[in-house]
Amino acid sequence: MTISRRSGILYTFSAFSIWGFLTLYWKWLDSVPSGVVLAHRIVWGFVFMVIVLIMRHELTALKMQLALLWHRPGELFIVTAGSIAISANWLIYVWAVAHAHVIEASLGLYIIPLLSMLTGLLFLKERSGVGAAVSMGLAGTGVLLMTLHYGHVPWLALSLAVTSAVYSLCKKKAVLEAYVGMAVETMLMLPFAVFFLIFYSFQVPESIRTFLHPAGPLLIGAGVLTALPLIWFAEGAKRISLTMIGFFQYMTPTAAFLIGRFVFHERVTSVQLLSFLFIWLSIIVYTGNELVTNKRNRNTHAAHPLTSRR
Repeated sequence: MTISRRSGILYTFSAFSIWGFLTLYWKWLDSVPSGVVLAHRIVWGFVFMVIVLIMRHELTALKMQLALLWHRPGELFIVTAGSIAISANWLIYVWAVAHAHVIEASLGLYIIPLLSMLTGLLFLKERSGVGAAVSMGLAGTGVLLMTLHYGHVPWLALSLAVTSAVYSLCKKKAVLEAYVGMAVETMLMLPFAVFFLIFYSFQVPESIRTFLHPAGPLLIGAGVLTALPLIWFAEGAKRISLTMIGFFQYMTPTAAFLIGRFVFHERVTSVQLLSFLFIWLSIIVYTGNELVTNKRNRNTHAAHPLTSRR
């Protein structure tokens, strides 16, 4: 194994480990309103990214990117839509943890890769085989079972999946360098976050004393833990295959599910378990399909090296 590949595995594993165990972190902040947590997450995430860009001597790149977006309103709209989508995703998950809905939230996290695939089919005209269609059908069956049992659509799970899929689509449409992109996304939401915190401090004056309590450092840390795994993921994605990333991405929902069940002792009903079985089966089909597709592509490249480069 090369040093580059080994470091890629380490970066990617670290990113998904943090995302998985952030469930515990948000639980420590459940006494703070979810909107306040989100606002601090955006503010401190931006501060952290500025520090990173200064250390990497890329602050000029941020200024150039903002100037470029200003003269390309269409691209600015896409980046803004992505920023709103990921902010909504963060808010929904923090709320879910604070209100004991981690199991349902983990269902949404499991659906994300499959919904992203569906988004690619519908909006990017990407091709997909029978295996992908079967995996999406199985996932849809799992969601339908839960809907029929509870008498309503599992909006929390689907909201997490949809906002993540919209964010991925926006990232695909408007490609930004990882570090600069993260800084731009948090900067676009920064005015709203600051305004909300000021407004909230007038409504709840005692909230100003938050930093005198343990929650204060945790709120600052939320920004760092928002940006850091995204940086590590970007570094890991450069060094390892998408297939390997596909295996890692299921660490997050699995960790959330296990924490919800065995740490927070949330109840898992028989219908929920059956729904998860369909989701897990869809993941097996999806992963198997990806492995076969990647192997076929490698064989094609080996057989026709000149043609495959065009």
